[in-house]
Amino acid sequence: MGVVGFAGIRISAAALITSTLLLSGCMGLVGNDSEGFDLNVEPDSGHGMIYSSFQDGMQTSITYPVITFDFSGSTDYGRATSFGVDPGDGRDPITIDSSDGTEIPIEFQKHGLYSAIAFGVDESGFRVNLAIEVMIEQRIDWYENNTGTPEDFVFDSTPGNDGPIPSHFLLNSTVENPSVIEIDGREVDVRWDIVNHEGVCQSAAENVGNGDETLWKTIHFGPLALHEVKLTIEEGQDRINVHHALEIRYAG
Repeated sequence: MGVVGFAGIRISAAALITSTLLLSGCMGLVGNDSEGFDLNVEPDSGHGMIYSSFQDGMQTSITYPVITFDFSGSTDYGRATSFGVDPGDGRDPITIDSSDGTEIPIEFQKHGLYSAIAFGVDESGFRVNLAIEVMIEQRIDWYENNTGTPEDFVFDSTPGNDGPIPSHFLLNSTVENPSVIEIDGREVDVRWDIVNHEGVCQSAAENVGNGDETLWKTIHFGPLALHEVKLTIEEGQDRINVHHALEIRYAG
């Protein structure tokens, strides 16, 4: 019976005839005397991070990680007519002719734990599959300057596939009370609330002196779907600077 391998493991095509026919839908049978090829695929990384930044509620930048899958370590890969990768996020597989190269770069645009399927197809239509786990996490930086009414910071912890939800998210929220008047400046009281579909799940409050700043660090395990970070000025001067740094993580 065939098996599905993992990254870096060399798999004999002859040992995968049964499972490959089931997975690929090939119509022909490969004879026992088929030499086949050994599929070996190396990703340049098993981890990527999405970085996005917001200023006063508007997105100013976003970068997506690219994972490159290298098929050049496959034995007798010249017998393969094409290579491909199914990213595991609902997109169609990305394929190349083996004569055009042995590397396939894949851009991931949503966080999640992905079981990407790398594969090679030989001249007889026989397909060899290789499962490769890819972890995509995300960091979001949210900035507001000189604001008297901080906006709600909304983010989505839903993964980009049907895989596991994130392990947790980390929030480092910095509030600065700028010194507008050096003498007898005013303090400010602020309150944080993290809200999900069930209501407020975490909260904190702090008094920030004139010219000072405060940092609230918190972690939330097993986050589901949409969350909002609500920051409220409860008392004091009406202008603050805000920086929320959020990381959606799938590992400890």
